[in-house]
Amino acid sequence: MQKLKKYSKLITTGMLVIFPPIFFLSYYPLISLGSTESMNLELSLPEIWLVLFFLFSLPQIPDLFRFYKLKNLCIIALIPLYFALSAIWSDNRLRTILTSGLSFLVIFAMLSLIYRLKNDVKNRLRHHLIKSLLYASAIVSAFCWVQCIADVAGFDRHITLLCSGCTASMFGFPHPSGFAIEPQFMGNLLLAPTLLCFYLVSTSVFTTRKKKVLLFSLTLFLTMTLFLTLSRGAIYAFVVALLTLQIWIHKKSAFFKSLGICILAGIFSLAGFGFLSVLGPTSDGFRTGATKALHQLSLGIIDLRQKVAEPINNTTPVSSVVDVEEEIPYQPPAPIFDGYVPESTNTRLNLNSLAIKTWASSPQYITIGAGLGSAGLAMHSYNPEEIGPKEIVQNQYVSLLLEVGLVGCATVLGVVIFTTFTLIKHKLLAKNPLPICTVLGFLLTLCFFSGLPNALHVYLFPLLFLNFSHVSKNYLLIKDIV
Repeated sequence: MQKLKKYSKLITTGMLVIFPPIFFLSYYPLISLGSTESMNLELSLPEIWLVLFFLFSLPQIPDLFRFYKLKNLCIIALIPLYFALSAIWSDNRLRTILTSGLSFLVIFAMLSLIYRLKNDVKNRLRHHLIKSLLYASAIVSAFCWVQCIADVAGFDRHITLLCSGCTASMFGFPHPSGFAIEPQFMGNLLLAPTLLCFYLVSTSVFTTRKKKVLLFSLTLFLTMTLFLTLSRGAIYAFVVALLTLQIWIHKKSAFFKSLGICILAGIFSLAGFGFLSVLGPTSDGFRTGATKALHQLSLGIIDLRQKVAEPINNTTPVSSVVDVEEEIPYQPPAPIFDGYVPESTNTRLNLNSLAIKTWASSPQYITIGAGLGSAGLAMHSYNPEEIGPKEIVQNQYVSLLLEVGLVGCATVLGVVIFTTFTLIKHKLLAKNPLPICTVLGFLLTLCFFSGLPNALHVYLFPLLFLNFSHVSKNYLLIKDIV
């Protein structure tokens, strides 16, 4: 048994080290298993990783029980247990069973990661995890820029892996989705590593000039790529989380360093949109691309776009026009959107409104919900003409309210509060503000999307920073990361 446990720890340690890059591959590659009327049956690498990690961790379960105590585990287990029970009254039973199973695997991985980091006395595992996170984010960010260049060079999106709404034909410039399903998820994936870089910059952890330049360059590059995704949800959440981090650190020098990096990243990313517009297949130019991106990101508030001149009426008599055949020069097509797209905001608001109306339409929905993962089918049943059964709410909080009701939301909130106080009690949140600010950023992003499979990193990435500090034991390891 001891030998089995030893091999189990060895394998799962390796799996933990590679989990950051695996989770960056949240949609590509994807194994399609078909579909039903209300859902697509697909397997992603993070989902496969969760299953394998659970299976290889089975010999370590007795250690987890001793570490967490039965009472604490029973309280935490209330969430997956309630999710699983909702299959009894679910409108979409298959999806409820699969989603509740996935939620169990995520919670198990969270508990295992906390346990391993807490017992990582020499911080070697944490060192490798953070190094893996930063390397993965840098490599995938580079791929994002390659995606954009390949798109304006004329490569098909099935080669570039861009989503259908991400190509240059939409805004005149592409915005990358990386290996995620959409740019908002790509931007979301960059939140944790980018905030980590800003934390390291703000705490002046590196002393040599070379290390400082590398850290500055990495921070600037990740921030530029985050802005390049054009995901308002991820960018807004990043700004709030970073501002909270700087207020917490409370250093003028750190604040101005971070502000300078953000300004530079904003200028370079706007310039990137401009150059991509020049190289792209549409009629947009540098100024058009840069100002259009700013218009979209500011919800139409900042409008520096060049005004289009009104067409001049031609009063020349038809008889005076010389009938000469001339070859009309090729005119590149105009992009579909000329700036801020209100529909992207209105669609989300309409879905939220419909979800709340659906929730309020039934005493069952109000109390115990429609069943985990059943929001789309429930809204379709309530208003079949407005929405299809595969649609999602685009707001995790509203979606959860509809799917698990007040009882389920109270259960989740209670377990979260209990877990937070437990982490504080064991001094896992006392070292620095990074994990709290990262969680804050992710909590804000959940207002802009819903669904578990494409956002599994939200629940695991913040745990990398628990009990993490640039001082004492961690310092000797952190200074070697970049």
